[in-house]
Amino acid sequence: MNINEKNIVMKNNIIIKAKYNISTLENRIFLMLLYKLQRNNDDVIKCEISHEEFKTIIKKKQTSSVDSISNLLVNLRKQSIYFRDEEGWGEYGFINGFKYIKSRKTFKIEASKEIHNYIRNYLDTGYTPINLAIFFGLINPNAQRFYDLLRLWSGTKSIINYKVDELKELLMIEGKYDRYNDFKRRIIVPAIKELNNTGCFEIDFKENKVGRRVESIDFIVKDLDKRKYFAKDMINDDNQEQILLDECSADVEVLDMKDLKDIEKNTNNDDSKIVVSNTYIPDESLFTKGTLRRVKMDFKEINFKNEYMEKAFEDAVMITLDKDDVEKIKAGSYKFFKGTLENKITEYKVEEEGDMIHQQEMDLFW
Repeated sequence: MNINEKNIVMKNNIIIKAKYNISTLENRIFLMLLYKLQRNNDDVIKCEISHEEFKTIIKKKQTSSVDSISNLLVNLRKQSIYFRDEEGWGEYGFINGFKYIKSRKTFKIEASKEIHNYIRNYLDTGYTPINLAIFFGLINPNAQRFYDLLRLWSGTKSIINYKVDELKELLMIEGKYDRYNDFKRRIIVPAIKELNNTGCFEIDFKENKVGRRVESIDFIVKDLDKRKYFAKDMINDDNQEQILLDECSADVEVLDMKDLKDIEKNTNNDDSKIVVSNTYIPDESLFTKGTLRRVKMDFKEINFKNEYMEKAFEDAVMITLDKDDVEKIKAGSYKFFKGTLENKITEYKVEEEGDMIHQQEMDLFW
């Protein structure tokens, strides 16, 4: 595997916001595993990584032997990763197991069910594009985590705030660095310095105090890496990678194949063009181009000029934007938005019918 700037993992935001503490090499292996699983584009929970591929991310001879890689995989199998939902934190594994196939000089690795689900279903919960060339070049494990945590928001925010306690929790160092200055000196400054040295970021930070205690940190981030990607079927050259990077853009949208096929189908259909152009949406600026087309096609029968349907629309938008803390609804949020809007439409139709019956009764008796 030749690692270059075209190797991208669409990392599920649930994984990025997880709690874990693993070494630099273990984190590289984990990301390589995610990349392989995502490229497989199927429901198989296993993947294969050749010894030569491992050598591209583990440069030193003493740590790139078959025995050394096996030890790293054993350590990764024993480590825990914690995901949070509405019920609290849950503890899971990174991988279930592995074996080395000597005849093919390949490691067959089985991911945990949770990891596989999250990496395959990144569009359902939101994602962050992770550039393998940048990530694999990072030496400090804290720089790797801050790469994820800052890139999570750098497409929509230039100032990203994290509470100090939240960072310690995500890095699983709650019992360390009671003095903030030690935390800053040992964790924050080296990580930010390494990210700035990549040439892909310009990061500064400002401390926010409550009394004499530093409560949170504002990271002022300029993300210079490319953020716009397209699916493989839109690439004419078969020798190119699955994902191609376009010009730098803060308007990130990655469409799965269903989205792309639907858009292509609609674009080539004159009737669909008429529907899309004539469908009224209360505020089109809330959607990226691809998701706006999907909204118009999926809700072409709904009259959003009706006050009840407009209320349904506004409620669904509010819930979706608050859930993902974004200013625009993109492909990753669309499934949630669509389900929410459908539920709200049903709810407000019932309310409208009730109001009509009430009004008829009023007209009849009064």
